[in-house]
Amino acid sequence: MRRSFFILLLCALLGYGFYRYNQLSGSGIGGGRRVPERYTPATGPKIDLKDVQVLSALDSEYARLVEAVVPSVVSITSSTTVRSQQRGRMLSPLDYFMPDRRLRPPRQREESSLGSGVIVSREGHILTNNHVIENKERITVQLTDGREEPAQLIGSDEETDIAVLKINARNIEPLPFGDSDGVRVGQMVFAIGNPFGLQETVTQGIVSAKGRRAGGDSRVEFLQTDAAVNQGNSGGPLLNLRGEIVGINSAIYSNTEEGSWLGISFAIPSNTARRTLESLLKNGRVVRGYLGVHMESLTPITAREFGVPDQAGALVRDVAPGSPADKAGLKANDIIRTFNGQKVADILALRSRVAEADLNAKVELGVMRAGQLLTLHAAIEEAPADLGLSRLQQSPNPRVPRGPRGNATSSHPLAAVQVGEIPGSLRDALPENVEGVAVYQVQPGSVAGDKLQVGDVIEEVNRRPVTTPEAFEQAVRALGPEDRALLHICRGRSRTFLVVP
Repeated sequence: MRRSFFILLLCALLGYGFYRYNQLSGSGIGGGRRVPERYTPATGPKIDLKDVQVLSALDSEYARLVEAVVPSVVSITSSTTVRSQQRGRMLSPLDYFMPDRRLRPPRQREESSLGSGVIVSREGHILTNNHVIENKERITVQLTDGREEPAQLIGSDEETDIAVLKINARNIEPLPFGDSDGVRVGQMVFAIGNPFGLQETVTQGIVSAKGRRAGGDSRVEFLQTDAAVNQGNSGGPLLNLRGEIVGINSAIYSNTEEGSWLGISFAIPSNTARRTLESLLKNGRVVRGYLGVHMESLTPITAREFGVPDQAGALVRDVAPGSPADKAGLKANDIIRTFNGQKVADILALRSRVAEADLNAKVELGVMRAGQLLTLHAAIEEAPADLGLSRLQQSPNPRVPRGPRGNATSSHPLAAVQVGEIPGSLRDALPENVEGVAVYQVQPGSVAGDKLQVGDVIEEVNRRPVTTPEAFEQAVRALGPEDRALLHICRGRSRTFLVVP
């Protein structure tokens, strides 16, 4: 029995060994050698380059362009040390005998961010986004040849999101600026940067639109492109086919928490970036132009009241005495339609044009006044240092004593408004040149009550001055129940237009 079992085991081992030998040696079941697979590759390309000369030339030119500009694009790493107190822990018996163990120093950690930049001078100046280096203690720039250089922050501007760095490095080549005002929608552009830390990444697209605002209160009119831009691309250049900087990549549109790119990218126009750069280098700060007007955008109602064919333009509410606008002859109720021949879309567009204008530059304003087109010329001055502060410190609406009885018997909503002479207690909170009637009371729940507040000063009704309560009463009497009233009012130190339907 044991002999039979041993013989069977030996046969099984011999059979398995023969099987493995055939596998490893390539022998078939019958012991023959494996026949090599037949392989016949293609003999050549299907298309002769002579038949696609245009595509071939484009392919070659794209590569030449990228090779020429990539060495001028850098990777930026900015970091800062964050100190945080460690949370308490359970004490061990050793802590009672070794008090030093209880003193736990604050824990430190590094916070860093990645971005891109572009060399713009032979002295080593680099342009990037302010948000790339904001509140960071250390900034390091890595060149495409692998060199790492510490960077000095020359200056930054939060409003335009531009920052200027400088490195001490040899053999660097800057890229020139192009004219972003001359960029056309549909024009081909290239975005170069370091998305997600992947250095020297090039994407290509077209200019999708101009004059975009990435935020509702943005002072920058961005170039919109469909070139792929992701985290880490910020601060990198947007280039035209000549290798000129036409924009600085700054933001994307995304509706995901991760901030994934959805095909819409925004770049700061090169003209804006260049002016910010030159102002920071020359003055150490950004010098912005100043016209000296308080404005508001046109609405369909105000445009119709002023006889404007569309809503393009900026409606002048008030002119600062002695300002460039005052010297040029601008007046309240003027509508600025063009600036140096360019159409003004709204007040934000006009503010951008004025802020970017060179100091002492003579600018041409196309103005509509009482239905007539005028051309005025103004000399741009530097914005006052306290311009922004004065806006924040505007006095709130003061309380005024109750005035006389109702002003008029009329079916118009303005009949619910009680006005009187401007009291002395209110004068201190108003501009010096205000003339009109003060609102003492407004009937709650009325149409006028939704527009006017106690303490407002009504200066005009339908563009006619009302300097006394009698003049206001006469203006209200002339209004029918279906008439619309256009009011020019002063609220605190701001002037605006209101329409009472």
